[in-house]
Parts: sequence; structure tokens; C-alpha cells
Amino acid sequence: MPNLNLSRLFLLTLLFGFSTGLGCSQKTSDRDLQPVSPSEAIDLASKGEGGLFSKTSKVAWVDPRSPKLYDEAHIPNSINIYFGTGEFEDMATLELKGRGPIIVYGTDYQDVLANAASKRLIELKIGDVYTLRGGLLQWAKDGNEVAGSDPGSVGK
Repeated sequence: MPNLNLSRLFLLTLLFGFSTGLGCSQKTSDRDLQPVSPSEAIDLASKGEGGLFSKTSKVAWVDPRSPKLYDEAHIPNSINIYFGTGEFEDMATLELKGRGPIIVYGTDYQDVLANAASKRLIELKIGDVYTLRGGLLQWAKDGNEVAGSDPGSVGK
């Protein structure tokens, strides 16, 4: 009979886990991301109030990279909210409240940091969040303005 009791215990543990939400959590996935090209991002940004890169614009260009990388090169008037700190959520809530669309960018294609920051902003339900496909490198390659040095040399 010990095997029967272990089986029941296992079954009860599984049922309890699922009924309390432990069995399946609702996390944001890559499917929730809204990737946009630089030209699509510019179209989104130009529909908002103020100029495309004006300080009064409701559009928020978010750079989740380290302050060092941000200082080396970034999209003009973007907001540096470093994802590597425990203060990301508080800073994002403070800086992005009432703003939108929110366009997050990293250094290049499939930038893990930009994707993770975008997912977290989606979870915080701050606003419409988009992720710049190709990041800062594609932005510059398409001929858009970059504040600082050549993005291809950033972090090297």
C-alpha cells in the first residue's frame, strides 16, 4: 500500500499546485512583443503630440542599456532606464507614465536586454510597447540620427 499512498500524495500535490496557480504562470513571452522597423517606429512616433524627438513629445524612446553604453551612443532624446538595476520598474513607472507609444531599443538584432525590458514594460501595463527591430545599429544604418559615436563601435 505505500506505493498507493505516494501516488495519491503526488496527485494531490499536482492538483493543489494547479488550483493555486503554481502549475502554470502567465508570463510575457516573445509572442507578446511588437517588433517595429526604424521606419515603422518613426511613423508611430510622428503620430504623437509634439515633434518626433521633441522633449514635449508623448512618444518615449527607451534605452535599457547601461549608462556607459547610452553615453557612447543613443537615439536623440531617448530615456536611459537601465534594465540591469532593481529600480527599473520604479523608474519606468515614473518616467513613462502618460507617455506612448513606448519604443524600446537595444544595440542590435535580437537584443536580449531590449526584449526583456519590453516584456517587463508590457507586464507593468504602462502603455503600448514596441521593440525596435535591429536596435541602434539598424537605426543608424537606415540613416537616422544618433547622439554620440558610431553605434558599431559601442562597447568595443
